[in-house]
Amino acid sequence: MHIRRASLRWALPVSLATIIIGLIICVAVPNYISSGPSKFGEIINHLRQIEGAKEEWAIEHGFTNAPTMNKVITEKELAPYLLPQYTKGKEFGAPILGEIYLIRKLNQPAEAVLTKNFTEGGRSLPRGTIIRLETTPESDGEEIVLPDGSTTVSIRGITRPVSY
Repeated sequence: MHIRRASLRWALPVSLATIIIGLIICVAVPNYISSGPSKFGEIINHLRQIEGAKEEWAIEHGFTNAPTMNKVITEKELAPYLLPQYTKGKEFGAPILGEIYLIRKLNQPAEAVLTKNFTEGGRSLPRGTIIRLETTPESDGEEIVLPDGSTTVSIRGITRPVSY
């Protein structure tokens, strides 16, 4: 009997250590996964990539004065100025949530139109919402136009409604 009791002494500490490690993993892994880049942030980054490519295209093709900024650029013209990941596949812009990217004219910001409802981090946007960059000399943020026509502008994380 004495031999059996001595051989099982390690079982309790090992079991407790395994349980504690398991609990730590259960708490840490979901937090680590959710701390990655947000899908909304990725849409904004895609819009920034498109805007940067538009600016580069305009400079290289001499479209820098106001009358020429009214030109519409096609996806084919813009493709060489974007990273390959934005032009591979069937859909332009590498959609994250099935959104549609619209390049628009040189003097207008690119847009992403949501094709399905989107909820993330307390932000809920319905299908049909338009997201575009809002850049002015004093601020940098995004403009969100909801399907009902209401507009909000978020600048550095502060969201405020806009009335025209």
